[in-house]
Amino acid sequence: MSNPNYCVITVANCDPKFMNKALDLTEGFKKEIELKANPISIRYGVMSTGQYAGAIAFFQNYASLADFEKSFGVYQAADDYQALFNSGNASVIMRNIAKYLDIPFEQKASSKAKYLVLTRVSGQGSMENEITNLAPVFANGGALTYRLANVITGSNVGNQLLGVTYSSMADIENVYDNLAADKTYSGLLGKVDVNMRNIISLK
Repeated sequence: MSNPNYCVITVANCDPKFMNKALDLTEGFKKEIELKANPISIRYGVMSTGQYAGAIAFFQNYASLADFEKSFGVYQAADDYQALFNSGNASVIMRNIAKYLDIPFEQKASSKAKYLVLTRVSGQGSMENEITNLAPVFANGGALTYRLANVITGSNVGNQLLGVTYSSMADIENVYDNLAADKTYSGLLGKVDVNMRNIISLK
């Protein structure tokens, strides 16, 4: 699998009583995008924590924005997409495009990730150097994929996003226990303002 250059993030509120049906419809238009367009990968899930707890988050990875343009037309026309958002039970509340930075890490994208920890920060300058230096802490703790991106459209333009996937909550706990004693991490927290950290339960 090639490395993506862009991630398109869509967050939608959903009536809890409609959630099972909403996830079935999301799986349907995910498969249609994969069949008719050219995404590198697509994952989705339910936000378990944070400001949008209970919302559906949909992540599309692409090599180029031209590829996303094609996909956008596909899923806007998809019956399952129309059924979801014409139901009155779900509505898009956020859509961002983020551009990935080149952070050296042995991505285990083929492994089955169950959780995504998504952290958004603001601050003066990039945290690229610190995130590069912290990669071994995440790898040794059990992180499967580890990506940093700049938000380039939508809300929070100019913020940076760190997305890390894991196979278990125990691995998340292990990583953050190790980070608590790491000088690079403590220095980074003094440099940036963490304005969001969510755990997404991936489907």
